[in-house]
Amino acid sequence: MLQKLEKHLEKNFPFLKGKKLLLTVSGGIDSVVLAHAFHTLKFNIGIAHCNFQLRGIESDLDEQFVEKIAKEFNCQFHSVQFLTKEYCKKNKVNTQIGARELRYDWFQKLYTEYEYDYILTAHHLNDVMETFFINLSRGTGLDGLASIPPINNNIIRPLLIVSRNDIETYATEFNIKWREDQSNAETKYIRNKIRHNITPELYKLHPNFEENFLNTVLKIHESKNFIKQKIAALHKEFFVPEGDDFLINQNTIKNLSDFELYELFKPYGFKATQEIIKLIYTQTGKQIHSDTHTLLNNRENLILSVNSEVNNSDEIYKIEHMQDIHHLPISLNFSFASKEISKDCIALNMENTTFPLLIRKWKDGDYFYPTGMRGKKKISKYFKDEKLSLREKETTWLLCNNQQQIIWVIGHRADRMLTSKPEKKNLVYISIKH
Repeated sequence: MLQKLEKHLEKNFPFLKGKKLLLTVSGGIDSVVLAHAFHTLKFNIGIAHCNFQLRGIESDLDEQFVEKIAKEFNCQFHSVQFLTKEYCKKNKVNTQIGARELRYDWFQKLYTEYEYDYILTAHHLNDVMETFFINLSRGTGLDGLASIPPINNNIIRPLLIVSRNDIETYATEFNIKWREDQSNAETKYIRNKIRHNITPELYKLHPNFEENFLNTVLKIHESKNFIKQKIAALHKEFFVPEGDDFLINQNTIKNLSDFELYELFKPYGFKATQEIIKLIYTQTGKQIHSDTHTLLNNRENLILSVNSEVNNSDEIYKIEHMQDIHHLPISLNFSFASKEISKDCIALNMENTTFPLLIRKWKDGDYFYPTGMRGKKKISKYFKDEKLSLREKETTWLLCNNQQQIIWVIGHRADRMLTSKPEKKNLVYISIKH
């Protein structure tokens, strides 16, 4: 197994050489073999062990056992004791999920604090197999069938091509001792049911089942990566960045398949493609929401935007003086230095300006006297004429005087009655900080 692993690392993980690696070691056979193999191959390793305090004295003996291994390998040892039951009760999760959350959060803290380059876990081929069937039983797509990824950001799983049988053979060959967790023999957990009751039967179906399964999973990974590249190309073609949003021309996506739509919008929390198709054919202004994003029908486009807490329309921010700007919901700059007047910059005559100035959202009945236009115009009509989307309307702020009269629709247009021309004297320039 050692030669097989060494070739595998040279081919697929050459970047691990010379790096500082944090090995997660429970004391079971898989993680102890991982630690032994990487020590034997002369990698720069540290060892991390979690004591979940779920098995009484056995948990403490596991911790002592792993610490002894770290001393034998002359590498840094990290350990932590978790109040796992209390955590699960407080967060209303089962023991498996709670323990997973605790350990991975802690691993990431060690990674940062001790400047490790990667975190390594001892997941192997049989873990992949079990996860495959767990996901299959629950209903899944290619991501679920691909099972456990070998690389997930800074987490590396180098043993995924190694079977449980390989690990046991290695342990025997090198006379390696390990700790047994008796709960692994219980079948109340779905993973253990698959491990003890299902996979042994699959091995009986075909003499090369293990090799065939590994090849199948590798093909699934290849298919997944191919689709990922194609979807990325579609995203680049159809999703046009517009500030923090994306503009998506409706005609360009009407003829896409349900699968393509699903893959394009899945990262933004939209999984019901029929809802997206229905939105395309509804009137402008209609929108649908995911937990993280909003998709808005805006004439010929869909606008995809991140959900944000819309500020209360009744909330008013006071500017008591020119330096009183740090609490504002929008970044503004006050300056006496001459600037070019634009939609992002206005000028006020200080002789005619009385503090406090106010910043607020628009409301029904608001009107102003837009520069470059005749007469007055309601804000609602101005927004409509400018073809602002619903999101743009919701996120636009007004600068007002202390009589609530609108001085500036910030980032759009000033009021010609309350702002000054640049040739006037004693001016203060207010601009948006970009």
